[in-house]
Amino acid sequence: MKAEKGKVITVHYKLYIDDPSGDLVEETTPEDPYEFTLGSGEQFDAFDKNIIGLKKGDTFSFAIDVNDAFGEIDEEAIVEVEKKIFKHEGKIDESIFEMYNLLPMLDEDGNEYSGVIIEIGEEHVTLDFNHPLAGENIWFDGEVIDVK
Repeated sequence: MKAEKGKVITVHYKLYIDDPSGDLVEETTPEDPYEFTLGSGEQFDAFDKNIIGLKKGDTFSFAIDVNDAFGEIDEEAIVEVEKKIFKHEGKIDESIFEMYNLLPMLDEDGNEYSGVIIEIGEEHVTLDFNHPLAGENIWFDGEVIDVK
């Protein structure tokens, strides 16, 4: 059976930055493959387009351009915040302020976002709310495990 829109696809893959010689950033395992419904919006359109027509046992290897993946880095998603907003019971736990530490935050509507600390000052920290792969071209190598 061929992969087509609406089918449930199970794949095993490796995700690299740029190409297979780039940094490996994610890999599924045979015990925990990735399953998605083709064409449902769960994946990038560019990912779906490369899977359409494949069958169980087929392998794939393709690039996705930054603009079709996580997009360019959005400078407006990098913000400086005062450390005092992290007060809990009147105290600030300075141990949370470590470079590249991921801090969960809520906006005024209660939506949760995670920001990575990219700069630490005396009174402020700078957080990057971009996806970790923003600004990167990505590459997938993998195999179709099942098509339902």
